[in-house]
Formats: sequence, structure tokens, C-alpha cells
Amino acid sequence: MSTHNSHKKSDKTDENHVDQPVGLLTKSDRQMFMELGFTASSNFLPWEGHALFSQLMLAEPEEAYPRLGLAYCKIMGGQFEDAHNLLKNKIVLSSKLKDYGNALRGLAFHLEKKPQELDELFNSNKNSLQENSTAYGFFQILLTSLP
Repeated sequence: MSTHNSHKKSDKTDENHVDQPVGLLTKSDRQMFMELGFTASSNFLPWEGHALFSQLMLAEPEEAYPRLGLAYCKIMGGQFEDAHNLLKNKIVLSSKLKDYGNALRGLAFHLEKKPQELDELFNSNKNSLQENSTAYGFFQILLTSLP
């Protein structure tokens, strides 16, 4: 085990040189979130889900961006209440990524099997979502796949 730790320490010097932070996340953080999104979406969503995650993960980093990635991780881990709290944060709601935040909240409601909440969230944000075809399409997938 100590060999692994010393190997990691030597890699860290190289990483600091190559993996400079982009906004609040490093490039490897962004890649990790993107891979997680693709893996999870391929397990329960059609290809349109990939469009949402690829746009989300490759978006210009801003303060809302890490919250979206963290909320997605919490959704995948079943921590729905924590995810909703992150996504209802005023930083997310006032950002240009608001529609993606709402789409992730929709995903959480879908996985929680709360169709009424999903429908209400969609209807209350319909006008804004219609301006973002990717997020709007994602909601349509969630709504049509409800039992």
C-alpha cells in the first residue's frame, strides 16, 4: 500500500503542471463528471440523455457548474433531498445553467417515482425550458417514460 501512496505523490507534481484548474474545477474533474454522466445515462436513458449531460459537463465553468455536477452525483447515489437543495440554490437558479438544474431536479423526481412533482416542476418552468431544446427534450423523455 505504501508503494501506491508514493506513486500517487510523484504523479501529483506532474498533475499540478498539466491539470490546471478551469474555473472552480480541474480538467480531470470535468472529465470525471462527464464520464459519470455518460455511464449513468446509458443505463437508464436513451441517447437524448447524453446530449443533456454532454452540454452540462462541457459548459463554461461558473459557480453553478460544480453544484450541478455534485447534485448529479448525489442523485446517482440516491441522496435526492441533498440534490434538490443544491439545485434550488439561488446561485444555480440565477445562472445560465438554470434549465439544466431543473432538468436534473426532474431526473431526481423521476428516479424517486414522484410523477406529480415532476409534472409540476415541468409546468412551472415550461416557458424557460422551451428556450433550451436540450433540457426541454430531456423533460419530455422523463415525462413520457413515467408508468
